[in-house]
This record gives sequence, C-alpha cells and structure tokens, in this order.
Amino acid sequence: MKRSFEGTAVGAPDTRASADPSLKLLTAMLDGAEQAVVAFRPANGKIVYANGAFASLTGIAHDQLTAKDLFFCLGKAAAQEVRIALQPLLSGEVDRVPTGFDLEIPLHPPRCVDASFTMVRLTPRRPLVCAYLWDATERSDRDRRTKGRLRFLEGVIDGSLLSIIVSDLRGKILIFNKGARNLLGYDQREVVGQKYTHELYEANAGQEVMALLKGSTHGGPGNLDRFQTILIGKSRARIPVWLTAHMLYDEQGKETGTVAYIQDVREVIEMERRLEEVQMQLIHADKMASLGKLAAGVAHEINNPLGGILLFGGLLLEDTDFADPRREDLDRIVQEARRCKEIVNSLLDFAHQRKRYHEPVDLNQAVEQCLQLLGSKAIFYNIEVKRELCDPLPLITGNPSQIKQVFTNVVLNAVDAMDGEGVLTIRSEHDEAAHEVLVSFMDTGPGIDPRIRGRIFEPFFTTKEQGKGTGLGLSLSYNIIRMHRGDIRVRCPSGGGTCFLVAFQEAEEDSGPGEEAD
Repeated sequence: MKRSFEGTAVGAPDTRASADPSLKLLTAMLDGAEQAVVAFRPANGKIVYANGAFASLTGIAHDQLTAKDLFFCLGKAAAQEVRIALQPLLSGEVDRVPTGFDLEIPLHPPRCVDASFTMVRLTPRRPLVCAYLWDATERSDRDRRTKGRLRFLEGVIDGSLLSIIVSDLRGKILIFNKGARNLLGYDQREVVGQKYTHELYEANAGQEVMALLKGSTHGGPGNLDRFQTILIGKSRARIPVWLTAHMLYDEQGKETGTVAYIQDVREVIEMERRLEEVQMQLIHADKMASLGKLAAGVAHEINNPLGGILLFGGLLLEDTDFADPRREDLDRIVQEARRCKEIVNSLLDFAHQRKRYHEPVDLNQAVEQCLQLLGSKAIFYNIEVKRELCDPLPLITGNPSQIKQVFTNVVLNAVDAMDGEGVLTIRSEHDEAAHEVLVSFMDTGPGIDPRIRGRIFEPFFTTKEQGKGTGLGLSLSYNIIRMHRGDIRVRCPSGGGTCFLVAFQEAEEDSGPGEEAD
C-alpha cells in the first residue's frame, strides 16, 4: 500500500499518520533529525512537509510553515540558485542534484547551506521534491579563512627577493615564485606542473642535491644549508647560486615534498674577482715602487763608471789604427757600454726619476709615427699591418715620446711573437660612455701561456733568449701608462693570438702643457 503526504499539514496532526504506525515512526524520526528536511511541490514550491531543523535554519516557526512557498522561505538570492539547480532534476536528466547556496533571512545571520534535492514520485501526477539541507557555515568560514591564509602565504612567497621553488616528492614543481621567474627566465605556466626540479640543474646536480638533502653532512637529515651549485636558465645561461633546501612533512611525519631557497651569487663572484684583481694590482704597484727605488739607486751608481768607460773607450778607439787587431775589441767594449747606458736610462724611466712634460697628444698620429720608425726594419718585411683607426679621435694629455715608447714596445713584442710572419691589427676607438680613448694591438701569434700571463708586466721577466731582451719593455710600458692615469690590459682569444689594449682618459677641454705629476 502506497503512503503519501497528501493532505498532511505541516505542524498539524494527521489521522492517517497516527493510524499507520510506520508512517508515524518515519515522521517522528524526521522531526527529530538534526538535518533539515523539507518536501515541496516543484510546480509551485508549496511545502507539504518540513521538520524542526528546517524551521530553525530558516528562522520561521514550525507551525507557520504550512503551505508556505519554499522559495519565499529561502529568500530571493538563494531561491534563484535553487531554481537553476533543479532544472536537470525536473527534466528527468538526473535523479539527485547536489548544490550549495547562501541563506539570507531578515533579522538572522547569513548562513551557508549545502543541499541535496531528490525527486519523490508517490503518485504519478503529483510528484514531490525532497530536500536535505546542512548548515555548512562553520566549514565555509573555515575554508574561507584557510584560503585567505593561503593567499597571504602565496603573496609572501611570491614577493620574496629570494627565488623559492616548491616541489612534490617526484620533483614536480608546485610553486615557482617571482624571484625564481626573474632568475631563470621562465614563465610560471611553463614550469608549474610542467617541469621537474632536476631539469633546472646543470648535469646531475639535481640528484646530488637530493642525496645531500637526505644525508647528514650539510645541516642534518632533511636539510641542506648554503650549498653552491649551478642552475640553467631558459636561455641556457649557467647561473651560480647558493641553495638552501628543506624536506616538507605532513602531520604524520611523512615526506611530502621539498622547498628550495635560492640566492644568485653572480654579483658576489664578480665582486670577489674584482677585489682579487685590485689586490693583485696593489701588490704589483707596491712591488713596482720598491723595485723602482732599488733601480734608481743602482742606475745612479752605475751611470758614473759607465760614463768613464764610454769616454776612455772612445778615446782609445780614436787613437787605434784601423789595421790594429785590438780595434775590434775596443769597438765591442764601447758598444756594450752604450747598451748598458740604455739599460740604465730604462731603469731611470722605470723609477720615474726623470721629469717629463705633458701636452695634448693625438694617438692616431703617435701610432703612425711609431710604424714609420719601425717599418723599415727587416723583421717587418713579412708582417701585414692593418690600420683600423677612428677618425676623428679625441686628444689625450700625455708625454708624446713616452707614449710612442709604449707603442713601440708593444709592436715589437707582437712582431717577435709572430716570428716575423703574420698580421698585426692596430685599432683606435673612442668610448664615449667611459670618456676613454683606446688603442688595441692584435697579433696572430701563438698567444701567451696562461701560467705566465700574470707576470708579463714584472720587471726583468722575459721569455726571450738570453741577450735578446732585458725584461724591462712591458714593465716600463706598464709604469708609463699608470703615470698617465691609464690602463694596459692583455687578453688571449680562444682562436689564438694576443691583444694588448691601452686605455687613456680623454683630455679635458682646458688642458694644456704642464709638468708631469709625481
């Protein structure tokens, strides 16, 4: 026998219900349930049954729900959402519709409701819709607070200057903050959920990091403190970084993923390199100053006896007949004494003992005069000289003879390095941003051994055979350029050859002739 709510008024006793023990039991169970239950006609929304929990949820007295419109009880906003949710159920597409909505009742605090609607066909012509509703306000507030905290933490992570990468246990990237995007050049959509952390490391560094993270040598199990490694950016650039990483655990202490904090150390490395370079320059300058004082003292002591040797050697040579076999020996004595005199003069220049006067100098003209002087030498016969001179070129302030001496030393070294055959390219240019005038000398020789590259400006250091060089050419050139407040640099390209670059500050407009400053 079918039972129906037909004719049952909400809140009023029903004689058939009281006559049927099973229906009475069912009504008592629904009335005492904590879950809100309501049955209504889908055509007009008329409530045919509602329990006490529904009355409490809507704020309407239980005995006043009789024949009420369900949609009126829910309020305008919630009613609209329920009507839309019921459409698949009323069309017969589905048997049950879950939904959720905000319930706003006048003079009552707003509530968040989860609901499930089911079609009940007790009679073919007059179906009912049975609705089960749960007050989900607490859970919704908790979820809202949780989402707020998550958004807050995401903002903190994304705004960090450090690069932060969070991944699961398989290494799939879950969080890739702004710092990481700026460092590696990837867009978030290219990485999150798409890439694994080991793809960002050079070679097998990713596996090494995970092994160290699970070991105890760098901060203990689950921790990795300040480990230096190499990351590969989107452009395939190698990026040295400091890496600090930690394992992530759930409430049961089970590993769930890793978080890595990454610091770009390229600027630190470059700063350390510059500091080391400056330190070496200071050591070199101190060494040059000490050697300069020593050289000046030795040169002055040697100059007097050398003058006597040259004087009396020259007199003996004039009084000796050309047929005398001793004349050749006397001539050799005078030549060697003159060579010693030249070395002493170089020592005095190195020690900065002789005053020089500065004036405006055209470096292009100095290059041309240097080449005119050397061009007639036999060692230049198989040398091709390429001039790439910038015209016009700003003037610099300096001593023309000393600058030509530097250019001559560099050119002769280049020709010697090419063993008399090759190409020498001389280029001048103006660096407007740095206010520098640059002259570079590039040869096609074998280059300079990296093991001795740091010593080429040391006094008396030479790679030439004994008797072919004094080791003062480049050291003297270095000292002259420093006195001109310039710089001389050397590099050896990977393809071979050597390039010496001489840099001077361009002359100021009101500069004129003057004595060199000590």
